[in-house]
Amino acid sequence: MLKTQPLPWAIDTHTLTRAVETVAFEADAAERAALGAYAEVREIKKFAAGVQVIGLNGGRYRVSGRLEADIVQASVVDLADVPATLDERFQVEFWPPELIEGNGEDEPSFEAEPPEALSGAKIPIGAFLCELFSVSLEPYPRNEGDSFAWQAPDESNAHPFAELIRLRPKTGDDGDG
Repeated sequence: MLKTQPLPWAIDTHTLTRAVETVAFEADAAERAALGAYAEVREIKKFAAGVQVIGLNGGRYRVSGRLEADIVQASVVDLADVPATLDERFQVEFWPPELIEGNGEDEPSFEAEPPEALSGAKIPIGAFLCELFSVSLEPYPRNEGDSFAWQAPDESNAHPFAELIRLRPKTGDDGDG
């Protein structure tokens, strides 16, 4: 099941009046809670982004900026709180969908980031920031000094079904019943 994006933030391209437009976003408590559920993060204390939008020719836009977040994740070792700070810089282009679909490239370039699609006359910056946030998270968070000490199982009972036999209910009847 696909999750819906929790930040409906968008920049209306019709309202851009300067060559370089600066826009700031900060998530309120409800948006932080929705984003935390979306990204499976225990708590988001701060989520803010400052972006600059530059209009390019052909209805395309270059968006660059910085995402800052203070979060708390659960440790993969003992589920204790793991506080973290994210500070991600980004640059992405938004193009009309028809330009992306027919840009004439036979082979995709792995060196250049592909453009994102505009949604009508809007730059869906909230959806982009959700995705950037999700991929920027530590996949295996743990606190400094945390370690997982694995213990080998007791091999004294080497029979492959020994554990299953132990779990079998005792009925007093040794037959197959």
